[in-house]
Amino acid sequence: RMMQRNYLFVKRLQKTIFIFALFMFLTENLRAESNTQKIIFPRAFAVAIDDMGWNEGGSLAETGGGWRVGIRRDFDVRDYRPIIEVGKAVGVRFQGLFVLAEMDRLNVCAKYPTTTQHGEKWDNDDNIDPTQIEVMNYIKDNAAYLEFGLHGVGHEYWIDGKRTRAEWYNIENDQPWPEVDMRNHIKCYKEIMAQYGWTPDNGQSFPKSFVPCCYSFYWNPQGDYSTGKIMFEAGVRYVNTQFDYIPELNPPIEFGGGWDHGVLVINRLNYGNDWYETGKLPVEKIEKYETDVIETHWANWLATDDFLQPTLNQKWIEFFKNIQAHPNHYLAKNTKQLYSQWLYKRFTSVAESTIGEVTINNQQMPDQAYSPYFLGNMVLAIKLADGEHVSEAQLNGQPISAYFEDAGYGFIYLPPLEQKNYKFIYKIGQKLMDNIVYNDGTYNVYRTELTRKNMIIDLEMYGTQIVKVKCRKPTSISTSNPNLKVLSKRYEIPYEMLFLEIYGNDMQGECGKVIIDF
Repeated sequence: RMMQRNYLFVKRLQKTIFIFALFMFLTENLRAESNTQKIIFPRAFAVAIDDMGWNEGGSLAETGGGWRVGIRRDFDVRDYRPIIEVGKAVGVRFQGLFVLAEMDRLNVCAKYPTTTQHGEKWDNDDNIDPTQIEVMNYIKDNAAYLEFGLHGVGHEYWIDGKRTRAEWYNIENDQPWPEVDMRNHIKCYKEIMAQYGWTPDNGQSFPKSFVPCCYSFYWNPQGDYSTGKIMFEAGVRYVNTQFDYIPELNPPIEFGGGWDHGVLVINRLNYGNDWYETGKLPVEKIEKYETDVIETHWANWLATDDFLQPTLNQKWIEFFKNIQAHPNHYLAKNTKQLYSQWLYKRFTSVAESTIGEVTINNQQMPDQAYSPYFLGNMVLAIKLADGEHVSEAQLNGQPISAYFEDAGYGFIYLPPLEQKNYKFIYKIGQKLMDNIVYNDGTYNVYRTELTRKNMIIDLEMYGTQIVKVKCRKPTSISTSNPNLKVLSKRYEIPYEMLFLEIYGNDMQGECGKVIIDF
């Protein structure tokens, strides 16, 4: 009887152990599945803001002038603040597209008569006061959240006072404007910029982004002359427009974009907010967006009075936060990031056969992407539960560029990829990884190098921003570029976080290395 009891006891014990082991096995697997979601290769999202830069908003179309903003009021620095405030709230440097004729303080447009309705008789003296200087200084000082992009000089094209649409290509008669005139429009734009000190001598570059007025882009990638060619020679790299307006030129609608003499031109669409509608957001849901950049105009960002503006700002903030929380999209920090991810989504494959191990094939990336100042970071994302972080991440055994968390996701920024295969590995844990740039700003971090003695961060800074670095306490900090300056620094021991206030002189982006010695 005693032996029988012992036998039953052993059997029960074995059963209990088996059940407990099975429970632990299932628990660990469930935890692994819930805590270690598969990697996401999201689409980037951005908006373009057309028609900034006017001093007066009322349309002059009935008298042969431009349409301007469609709001009968004068503008000042208050009308630029909403874009900055929303950008700060959502961590985005918005692409602003500027028309500069009414910023002309020296009447240089008179030298280029096709740029304005009044031709050689152009006189902007009635528009000029300290307001323009205040506005342009504000734009430069807030380059972290508003990009100064090229739209046009006067938005249209005039011959002897007769207006034709539009400035960069004749969409009324489906033919290009003379190349010499188009180059003169660029020259005029540069001369107006120079009136505010925005010149190469002062370390300021020509805009990297361009949106043609009324979609007037002369697409001619195989020809000797095109809008892309003259823009590339001026310094432009990124263009967006609506291809539907130039069907006679056979733009690459089916591919969503293509190269024209070194600039990448991508398609964009409007989703329900007309150019003149004040305080109007896109009306379609993000699932219906066919393009990665969508159209907005300055009027859409402006309320009819100051006391209404905070409510409108909050609507825009919620709009962008909803996009950041979408499982298949994320907010591009800036234009370069948008176009880089556009390229990666079209030419790069990402596969995760084993959780935590990702293969990336970038062999099909076109050579054009490797021209100077072009391809940037590739972005991956992963869904995180409360208290979770990406605790480890490496690309081919090397550190990733940057990381940050928002809207329940961890966003992983990889270095600009070469035309080859990569292996990316990551782990999810309860602690944020060490030696990482936590980039919740709008700047670009291209590479991070780590040695026993220092950490080297290769970045591109827009304006003045705080760079957060998870690392041990440094002994010294320096930069490789005198125009990239560390204005202040502090180290918070409990969080092992270094905070660097860094200023970049070139409002189009100041590149250099930040060296953190330990």
